[in-house]
Amino acid sequence: MKRQIYKSLALLIIILISSCESYQIHGDLDGFWQVTSIENKLTGEITHCKGDTYYSFQREMVLISYVSPNIPTGQMKENYIAYFTHENDVITMTDFRIYIDREGKQAPLSKLEKFGLYETFNTFDVEKLNNGSLILNSDKARIVLTKN
Repeated sequence: MKRQIYKSLALLIIILISSCESYQIHGDLDGFWQVTSIENKLTGEITHCKGDTYYSFQREMVLISYVSPNIPTGQMKENYIAYFTHENDVITMTDFRIYIDREGKQAPLSKLEKFGLYETFNTFDVEKLNNGSLILNSDKARIVLTKN
């Protein structure tokens, strides 16, 4: 009886571990990234983020967030969500929407600029990607991120 319980427990652990691994379909890209700097290539301006700007990649969705230092910890001020693809070291983000908006309103382009997103359809070359660093590069922006 004890042996059967141990076998069942081992099988359950194997199933749980394998299901967690399949959740990360983009390898090192999946997860929560903190933006350290954004270069606007059109103006030459470089913005150094102070722990207030984040990208989160999971499955086929990306959540971008701005956390104001003037609000309590853990609360996000601005949140936008979009679809993304990651193929051949190219990330494409499209269809930005205001996160948790019942009407599903499109995100205003003027609000996305602080995230290095200057178009409604953004394509970035992945300059660098490992378990702690991500650099996205396009004609209009270069975004440097670190994994949290």
